[in-house]
Amino acid sequence: MKPEKLIICGWGPYKEEAVIDFTKINTSLFLITGQTGAGKTTIFDAIAYALYGMLSGQVREKGSVRSDFADENTKTYVELFMSHRGERYHILRNPEYFRPKKKKSGESAFTKEKENAALTLPDGSIIAGNQDVTRKIEELLGMDGRQFRQISMIAQGEFAKMLLASPNEKTAIFRELFGTGIYAAMQSCLKERSARLYRDYMNYKNKMDEDVRLVSFEDEAWEALISHEQIDFEAVEGYLTEGLSGLQKEVKEIGITEKKAEEELLRLKEELAQIHQINERFKELEENTKKKQTLEEKQEVMAAQSSRIQTLQTARLLALEEKIVVQKEQAAAESKRRLELYKQELADCHAALKAVKELDDKKDIIREVYHLSEQTVEIAEVLKKKTNDLSKVSVLLERAREEYTAAQKMADEKRAQYEEADHIYKNAVIGIAARFVEEGKPCPVCGSLSHPKVAELSERVPDEKQLEALKTAMERAQQACAKCFESALHYQNEEKHLKSEQGKLEEELLILRQKMQSTPENIQEYCNANTRSVFEKELTGYLENQLKAEEKQKQIEVTANEWQQKMKESQEAGSSFTQTIVKSGFSSQQEYCLALESLKELPKLEKELTQYQEALTAAKSLCEHLQEVLKGHEVKDEAPIREVFLQKQQELQKIRGSLQQGHIREDRMKRSLNGIRSNRKKAEAIRQEYGIVKDLDDLANGNNARRLVFEQFVLAGYFEQILKAANLRLFKMTDGRYELIRAKQVSDGRKKDNLEILVMDYYTGKERSVKTLSGGETFKASLSLALGMSDCIQAENGGLEVETLFIDEGFGALDEESLEQACVVLQSLAGAKRMIGIISHVPELRERIEHQIVIEKKNFGSSVWVQV
Repeated sequence: MKPEKLIICGWGPYKEEAVIDFTKINTSLFLITGQTGAGKTTIFDAIAYALYGMLSGQVREKGSVRSDFADENTKTYVELFMSHRGERYHILRNPEYFRPKKKKSGESAFTKEKENAALTLPDGSIIAGNQDVTRKIEELLGMDGRQFRQISMIAQGEFAKMLLASPNEKTAIFRELFGTGIYAAMQSCLKERSARLYRDYMNYKNKMDEDVRLVSFEDEAWEALISHEQIDFEAVEGYLTEGLSGLQKEVKEIGITEKKAEEELLRLKEELAQIHQINERFKELEENTKKKQTLEEKQEVMAAQSSRIQTLQTARLLALEEKIVVQKEQAAAESKRRLELYKQELADCHAALKAVKELDDKKDIIREVYHLSEQTVEIAEVLKKKTNDLSKVSVLLERAREEYTAAQKMADEKRAQYEEADHIYKNAVIGIAARFVEEGKPCPVCGSLSHPKVAELSERVPDEKQLEALKTAMERAQQACAKCFESALHYQNEEKHLKSEQGKLEEELLILRQKMQSTPENIQEYCNANTRSVFEKELTGYLENQLKAEEKQKQIEVTANEWQQKMKESQEAGSSFTQTIVKSGFSSQQEYCLALESLKELPKLEKELTQYQEALTAAKSLCEHLQEVLKGHEVKDEAPIREVFLQKQQELQKIRGSLQQGHIREDRMKRSLNGIRSNRKKAEAIRQEYGIVKDLDDLANGNNARRLVFEQFVLAGYFEQILKAANLRLFKMTDGRYELIRAKQVSDGRKKDNLEILVMDYYTGKERSVKTLSGGETFKASLSLALGMSDCIQAENGGLEVETLFIDEGFGALDEESLEQACVVLQSLAGAKRMIGIISHVPELRERIEHQIVIEKKNFGSSVWVQV
């Protein structure tokens, strides 16, 4: 990639558009010169940003490139025209920054301009968007932004960094340049995996130790196996396998013994249960026989109780019939009560009708009185409102008259002032004309050029502006006066109208009151005491009472017939019930009443009889059943068999205890054996893997005879290539005196690296530290190392061709001869296909390098031009 034209606008020190035409530089070596802070490195920053959207320096940020000198309407962007492999490309890219809004609204007048980019390809097609443009540039140039910065820019202050850096610092730098972090990651991975495998192995070993402690044998062979510091778990596994087999046989034999003991105990239990059951049946038969005899002795008493129960049950049935008789008597009494109630309500209706009949006869007159009264109240209210309105209008009229009088007075005064001023002005026309007379100019009246005595103007004479102001004041006062007059006239007309309406209302009110006074006095008193709604309600009640009286008369007739019928039914039911008492076995009404009083005893008597009958029946049935069951059986003694049963039960418990202990030992031995068997296989597999990984870990991390870690081995190869490429330049710049070499021995025995640099001095034939070089020699060595490193990075990235290289500062420490040598080396390095730009403010370089990009720093921003 070669830049052809670079345009920087509103960027850093460049307040406006700055154009750098690289096509004017027709040589391979050129200088970018200017004062410190003028914006020399900004040129490379702009190229890097145009290509990749990133800056060259670690401390520069894209959000901070907006020029502080730029006008708020100036855009910030970078535009790059470049050639690559015979094709021409154009890139336009802008960072994110704040610009004025096109339509200012809201709290802020600024808005954020988003970062954007556009790439025009040789065929005219355009790729837009930051990421898409960056991706296409990486594809075209074959490198990303980081690689471009490493290859194309030897940055300010980094010449001596590589030369004088400690081995650890060199490792970090090379890791970043050549991407050897993968080897460091592999070393770390091996170390971590080795440690993890060791932990896993020890974990399984500890588990097997715990499994061994689960079991114990009173055996010398077992004690011998587990007494060693490193237990032979394979032998322990074999011992436990054999011991488990013997224990399982022993447990099986105990199980057989347990089963036989359980069968014998079950037989004794069944025999004992059968004897106990028969003995209990004999005992039950004896007790039930005694119970049956006791019940049979109470049969006569219970027969009398049965007769008593029957009598009470008959009385209970008669009581139900008696309730019906009582209900009919109550119904007849209720009918009589309702009949009397209806008669009283009918009398009340007649009394109410008599009281209201007079009102009904005079209802038309009363309604007319109410109507007159309502009209009187309505007109009185309107008259009251009109009187209030008249009072208010009178006050407003008086105020309007006062305002009109004052306005008339003011208008007269303003008119007098204006007329007086107008009169004075017209009488002083000559004096006004004299104002315009000037010596040497013709008089506006006589035309003379000489004016020996000009008429004087009195101080009281107004000018045109004053006269116009007085006229305006007069007209305004007259307008205000006319307005006040209109207002007073309006209120005067309104007062006259209200007085007319007030008279009409007073006349109407007098007529209404005379009509009301002509009505009878008793009607006036009624209307004064009652409202119209009360009167209408009483009339409505009169009609309702008429209807109600008719309805009550009908109800009285119906209820009278109903009462006679119910009285007849009640008398017939009472006679019939008396005959039923005699037929039911009661000698008299008194005997029946006594039975009714004893009805509360009936449930208890019935329950006692039922329980007796059920108990006697059950006792007889159970005696017959037990006698049938116990035929051929006799009572036996349970004690001998129970004693044998308890003895066998104790023997079975001992057998079960032994069996349980055997199962516990068997379970522990199984768990121990299974744990050892499983963990031993896993531990052995991990141990074998650990051996391999541990060897690789030791080899890769420097735990070897040469104390060389794997990443350092790889970096040493790169380092040798860099030194070889660097010495091609250093040899020329030092006339064959110096050569950079890698130290064969590590200076610090505790460290595992060998990236130290020594310098071979062919004048003395000895190796010495690069720190002993002078300032100029250090610069030569540093520049050679940086150029060699750039060559190696290009080779590492697929042999990329870097057509443009920038070198930032560092030439100030060289003497004249060294500076000449450095320029020769850089000129030879540039060749025909490569451009090298030196960024420096050293005056000697301006004399030696003809083609220059000159940057001038000013207090309002920097300017740039190409000097050839």
